[in-house]
Amino acid sequence: MKPFLFNEVFGVNASLAIKEAGVPSIPAVVIDNFLKDPAQARAVVGSAPAPNWKHVEGGRNFLDYYDCRLRFPVWFPVHMIDVAHQAIRTVYSETTRPQDPGVDVNWFMQIREKRGDFAVPHADTAPNVKRSFTCIVYLNAAGECSGGTAFFRFKPSGSLVLDPQYARALQQHPDLVESGRDYWPPAPERYWEMLKSVDMVPGRLLIFPSEFYHAAYHPKDSFQRFPRLTLAFWMIC
Repeated sequence: MKPFLFNEVFGVNASLAIKEAGVPSIPAVVIDNFLKDPAQARAVVGSAPAPNWKHVEGGRNFLDYYDCRLRFPVWFPVHMIDVAHQAIRTVYSETTRPQDPGVDVNWFMQIREKRGDFAVPHADTAPNVKRSFTCIVYLNAAGECSGGTAFFRFKPSGSLVLDPQYARALQQHPDLVESGRDYWPPAPERYWEMLKSVDMVPGRLLIFPSEFYHAAYHPKDSFQRFPRLTLAFWMIC
């Protein structure tokens, strides 16, 4: 892997349009053709070694699948983060800043057949902030894309966001949260109703308020010969 300039490999197109993602009751938006050269970004990320970021004794990581993560530090200004900041201000009327001086790439690949249609649903939380926004950029090539990001309702309470009933359920069923033991949720039909998914599209940026339940959506066994690659960063206010 050769050195690279982040703003060149992950350069952003000058002319962009924000549109609603089409998820009922959730103000998610997408920006298509976000990256200037998604193939270049895919090539760079795909050539980087990916370490595990969740692994516990008795867990399924590195047995049923590889659940790994790359972290790229960034030196501001970063074009993609600046555009996300502007989009959030336009759509949500919130002024944000990056949560971290870096971006993450979730690197997932199957070893065995999948045991569900989605990963463990969750909400992204950040301490001591007014609000957080999750930003996801899909890095897979067109022929590799399958599924996307799904949004959920917690069936016991009917809530789309973290609520007291979820907290109480978590005390009795700690496997509601992905701890590194298993990527696939147990008894998903008992707890989760999938509202809708946003499709993976090369170079697409998805933005949504982080408090909404979401997860990677896998309708097919698609990631056995190549990894599922999603770049993620969070904006806070």
